Amino acid sequence: MTQPRTRRPNSRYRWTRAKALAFLHLLYHGRSVAAAAREVGMSRQSAYRLRERLGADFAAVWREAQRSGAIRRAVLQEV
Repeated sequence: MTQPRTRRPNSRYRWTRAKALAFLHLLYHGRSVAAAAREVGMSRQSAYRLRERLGADFAAVWREAQRSGAIRRAVLQEV
């Protein structure tokens, strides 16, 4: 007889506050959307759905994190 599978917690499949903050932190440090999403265990597509769902304020923070990340990358390349 086989054992029933134990369910994994929903937080493994869903965006949590901690995952969203870690994702933004990774964008700030120059990761791409795909790489940042992957590092927090989510997909690039789900990150864009999250941005749409959370609205303009989250999208503005996302853009600022990306802008800062691009500046950081440019500065580091000059060194």
